Amino acid sequence: MNTTIVGRHVTIDENTRKFIEETAKSFGKFHLDIISISAIVSKEEAHKRSEISFEFVLNIANLDTIVVKQKDQSLHKAVETASQRVTKILRRHHDKIKSHDATKLTKVFDDKETKELENKDKQD
Repeated sequence: MNTTIVGRHVTIDENTRKFIEETAKSFGKFHLDIISISAIVSKEEAHKRSEISFEFVLNIANLDTIVVKQKDQSLHKAVETASQRVTKILRRHHDKIKSHDATKLTKVFDDKETKELENKDKQD
């Protein structure tokens, strides 16, 4: 998993960089094939107020790109909120994949019938 952290109009100190990297590593627990994660921090000034805009861009194999943007006054709050939103998306996708991999009822009946036929052949 390739992680990129970019600051636009903002300097990112080492502690913040480590915090974002640890947050990005936590996405690996869903065992999805995450190709790359980009974290973009930018400072926006609107109506004489400055806000921090944080964005996660995840490239996942066999799935489209996931983009989550979050604005807040504090960078850490924005990262935590965006992380919660990404976790929710990844959890839902993981559950969807796992529920589709469940054994289908028709397969259970097919296996049962083949076992019964094999038992009959052995008895004959």
